[in-house]
Amino acid sequence: MIRTRYAAFASVLLLVACSDDNNGGADTGSDVVDGDTLVVDEDGTQDAVEDALEDSDGVSDTTLVDTFIADTTPVDTAPPIPDADVVASFGNCSDPGGSINIYDLQDPQCPDHVWPEPTQNPGYYVELDGVVVTGLFGDTFFVQEANGGPYSGIAVYAHGEPTDTDLAVGDRVNITGSYTEFYENTQVYLESYERISAGTPPAPYVPVHPAHLATEGAIAEMFEGVLVRVEDVETVNTRPDCPKEYGEFSVTGNLRIDDLGIHWDARLGDHFASITGPLYYAFGNFKIEPRDETDLDWTEKGASTGISKCIASECQAPAEDPGTKQIVINEHMADPWGSDLGQEWIELYNPTNEPVNIQGWQLRDCGDQAFTLSGPNLTIAPRSYLVVGMNSNSNTNGGVPVDLAYGTGFYLPNTVGSILLYDGNQFGSALVDQVRYSRFEPWTQFFSGRSLERVNPTGDGTVPENWEAGTKNFGPDNQQGTPGQKNSATP
Repeated sequence: MIRTRYAAFASVLLLVACSDDNNGGADTGSDVVDGDTLVVDEDGTQDAVEDALEDSDGVSDTTLVDTFIADTTPVDTAPPIPDADVVASFGNCSDPGGSINIYDLQDPQCPDHVWPEPTQNPGYYVELDGVVVTGLFGDTFFVQEANGGPYSGIAVYAHGEPTDTDLAVGDRVNITGSYTEFYENTQVYLESYERISAGTPPAPYVPVHPAHLATEGAIAEMFEGVLVRVEDVETVNTRPDCPKEYGEFSVTGNLRIDDLGIHWDARLGDHFASITGPLYYAFGNFKIEPRDETDLDWTEKGASTGISKCIASECQAPAEDPGTKQIVINEHMADPWGSDLGQEWIELYNPTNEPVNIQGWQLRDCGDQAFTLSGPNLTIAPRSYLVVGMNSNSNTNGGVPVDLAYGTGFYLPNTVGSILLYDGNQFGSALVDQVRYSRFEPWTQFFSGRSLERVNPTGDGTVPENWEAGTKNFGPDNQQGTPGQKNSATP
């Protein structure tokens, strides 16, 4: 089936994972993962996802996306995806006017490709002889030409009748049915099948990179219905259909894995030596369908907390709401060098001439995070600072003078994030201040190991023009920023 591919970057935001790069310098891009997405639905609402990523120390860090960025050119980019190494062989097409085979149905350049492609029953009657069963999923199974390769496979729908009781993977069969493009999925609507013999399926095709088989992949169309295998991949999104749940998850390259045959309890931090199964197209996405447990050759499972949370609505505070500015979020460190655990922090500043007690106030984000500020000495003097962070021990938090620790009750994403300050923990509490930040254009000042400093404390905290990267070294690892002090970016 020929599909019109729209530019993925118009609606898909690639996110950067929490870093664990102890290089003491600029981000090398080693902490980038594909596949976390922010999608604008047809109804105009924004669906977003956040991912808890497990560091090498076994503790879960988290990333969050909370707003849509139209221009998604990243500041730090992942290594480029190599070119695909396969081309279709038109020698597999049938002779013009001869018997139709799977290559003819799938490859639009075959002389006997059916035009126009039928989209409704009864479709186009076909007889496929000697094809090999590659996967059985109840009343849906996959067959493939013995020669394999691009355009060699197709899904067969048995309309409610299970076929896995008398067929096995590797069987040679003759099939009759009607070919249709059912919601852009190429399939044969089964009329009858005849088992010829047992055998083994063709070897699965292994792409150079998993992204080649993903929804916008360079060769995904060629391998629709074909038995494939991806190697050395990890889970990057446990809920790619946020807020809906269809039992799918995404791995390296934003390639989806579905559960027609077996359900995998996906966790961020999962690593697989390989994942095997037919490549299926359904509900707008290409996805691998593992047939049984052996097709999910895992080497490591992620922590139980490593689940992609999801935000199904827009931010609770519109970006244009300035808040009261009684206290402002003056600086924050979202992506310190090394592990993020315990080293993230947020600096609050009192720009007024009166002391302000923030006892019972609440930090939130555009998702479901909320942390109520509670403890001694929470009055901020005029023109003074208070630093909140994950860890108040300056020997282990990177040398930050944290006044109030929030532990793992709050986190700052390494890609696109938000911090909102309210004057209470109730639904009707007033917004005091809010900031937004991003690792993507038009933001150009977000780097690993450097804080984001507000240029004008009472200016708009949601726009990149009012933020600069910290330049003053602090702590044993020479992070850059001014926690608890006047910003170097402030005039």
